[in-house]
This record gives sequence, C-alpha cells and structure tokens, in this order.
Amino acid sequence: MTAPIRVALPMFAGLAALAATALAAQDAVPNVTPAAKPGLAVPPEGWAYLPELAVLGPADIYRIVQRQKGEGGPKTQMHVHTRKNAGILTRDVDVPLTAATQLKWRWKVDQIPSKLPETAAANHDYFSIAVKFENGKDLTYMWSSSLDKELGFDCPLPGWTGREYHVVVRSGGGEVGKWLAESRNIAADYAKHVGPEQPGRITQVWFIANTIIQQGEANARFGEIVLTPGTTGKPLAVF
Repeated sequence: MTAPIRVALPMFAGLAALAATALAAQDAVPNVTPAAKPGLAVPPEGWAYLPELAVLGPADIYRIVQRQKGEGGPKTQMHVHTRKNAGILTRDVDVPLTAATQLKWRWKVDQIPSKLPETAAANHDYFSIAVKFENGKDLTYMWSSSLDKELGFDCPLPGWTGREYHVVVRSGGGEVGKWLAESRNIAADYAKHVGPEQPGRITQVWFIANTIIQQGEANARFGEIVLTPGTTGKPLAVF
C-alpha cells in the first residue's frame, strides 16, 4: 500500500456531464445535480478519490476494514457503502498487458445498486472493479441486476461511450451476500469488448460505486485484488 498515488485522469467526467445535462433538462435524469457544497471525501490510505466527482459533493463511500471473528472473506477488506452518491477510488499500477495478464479479486455484494438494466444512463448505478490502460480506455467488471453474464457494453454516460467498456461478471440476486472469487483474462476481454489494437500497459486499478442516479443505497466488500502479468511475471497485490 506504499506505491505513490497520482491524480487520476477523468473517469467520471461523463457523470459530471450528466449532472449538467440534468440541470438543463430536468426530465432526463432529475436526481443528478451538483452539490450545494462540492468537495471530496478523505480516501483510504494508499488510494485517491477522483477529483472530477467533487461537483457532486463529498462521497465518503470506502473504508478499509479487518475481518471480524466469525466472518468470512479476506483478512483485509474494502468496505463499500454508497447512498445517493457516487465515488471512485484510484490506485496507480504499472503492469504489462500480455496475452496471459489476469485480474483476480474476491467480492461480496450485499445489495445491488440498481434494480433496472444498467445499459441505460437513467439506470446506470453499479458496483465494479476496473483496470485502466495507457491509452486512456478502461474495462470495468460489474455486478448487474439483470443483464446477462459476459455481456459487454459501452458506458451509456455522456462523454464515456467509446472510452469505458463494461463487462457483466455476475448477474441477479442469487449469489448476493456470498464471497465469490473472480479471475479475468484482461487481454481476451479487451479484444472482445474494446478492440484488436491492444495497449501495452495497465496504469490504474479502480473501485467504482454509484447510486446517485436512482438515489438508492447499496453495500459491498472487496479484497485479495491481484494483477498477474503472466507465467514469468511477479504478481502485484493491489489490495
């Protein structure tokens, strides 16, 4: 947790644009409006809140917690609680993207942010873990309320179509409340959902939590996040 943190490039600029759009057209997404007192919450150690979200107000969403006696899951966990807000944490990494590069993590979603298909901007509340590449694009792995597993789609928020790509890893409520392990081949997902010309490196890992659009509430926990560059590379424990 000692790697230097740089200010992230805008990932949620589209969400800020959505807020501005809502002011101009209240019938579009009326709940998304700039905060009366904009600002950023204090991030957990080793992470940074994305500054573009300051327009929506402080979002004290993420806390590092230790597993309690009798609980399951990783020893150290990122507890995520979002209520009528949005927040993204960023952590810088420098990992080569090869045919064997994998992202592994464990998560437990106790409450899914959206009850509606997240492909529409008006329903686009979700939990995810994402990797950002040196070309500015990103893949974000999400738990959907109802979309088919392995579905990939462009982010529907203004300014992010063609830049951010969602992949549905889990869907529905059947496994809510359970610790689940995930492993994704990033290069294969990139080729399938983004395009054939792959970047050379992964530059950041993100936590994303959003309930600001539908004004709901949701909870999740993450842990044991590892980037593995391949059979000859040393795994990077991100969290």
